[in-house]
Amino acid sequence: MNFRSLLVTGCACALLLGGAAAAQTSSAPAAPAPLPPPPTVTGPSKIAIINIQEAILSTEQGKKLNAALQVRFAPKKTELGNEQDELNKLNSQLTAGGNTMSVTAKTQLQQEIASKQRDFTQNADNAQTDYQNAQSDLLNTVGNTLMPLLKTYAEQHGYTAVIDVSMSWPQSPVLYFNPGTDITGDIVKLFDQAHPATTSSTSSTSKPAAAK
Repeated sequence: MNFRSLLVTGCACALLLGGAAAAQTSSAPAAPAPLPPPPTVTGPSKIAIINIQEAILSTEQGKKLNAALQVRFAPKKTELGNEQDELNKLNSQLTAGGNTMSVTAKTQLQQEIASKQRDFTQNADNAQTDYQNAQSDLLNTVGNTLMPLLKTYAEQHGYTAVIDVSMSWPQSPVLYFNPGTDITGDIVKLFDQAHPATTSSTSSTSKPAAAK
C-alpha cells in the first residue's frame, strides 16, 4: 500500500471515529514519541587528515605500477608530440606565407591544418581518457588493499574520522587542517611493511623508464 492509500484510509478512520473522539475530549493527551538514543561517541572528536592519492602513489607498489603506466603511455605521448609539432609547422607556414601564396594554395593549407587539428584533438582526448581510466585502475588496485590498514590505524589511534585532502578547495570542502594531523606518511610506511615490493619486480619496471 502506498503513501496516498494510507492517507485516504487514515482520513476515513478519522471520520468514523470522530464521534467517539469528541466524547473523550477530557482524556489525557497522547505521550510524546521517545527520543532517539544518544550517539555512542563521547568526548571530543579526533580527526586525521590523509592525501589518499599521494599515499597510494608513494607506496612501493604504487611507484611500481605508476612507472609501468608511464612506460605504457610513452609511445602515445611521443605520437601526440609529433602531431603537435607538425601542426605548429603548418601554422607557421600559413603565417609566414599567407599573404604571398595563391588563394588556392592558402585554402588547401588551411583545410589541411583544420583536418589535422581535428584528428589531433580527437587523438589527444582519447589518450587522456585511456590514461585516466588506467590511473583509476591503479589507484583502486592499491587503494582496496590500503583501506583496511587505514581503518585499523584509525581505530587503534582513536580517530573518529579520517578526511581525504587529495583535492584542494573549491573541489574539496576542507578549508584548513593542522599539518600535525596528517597521517599520509604513517599509512605509506604501514602499507610497505605489510606489502613489500620485490626487488626484481621493481628493477624490471624501472629499466624501461630509465631508458626513456
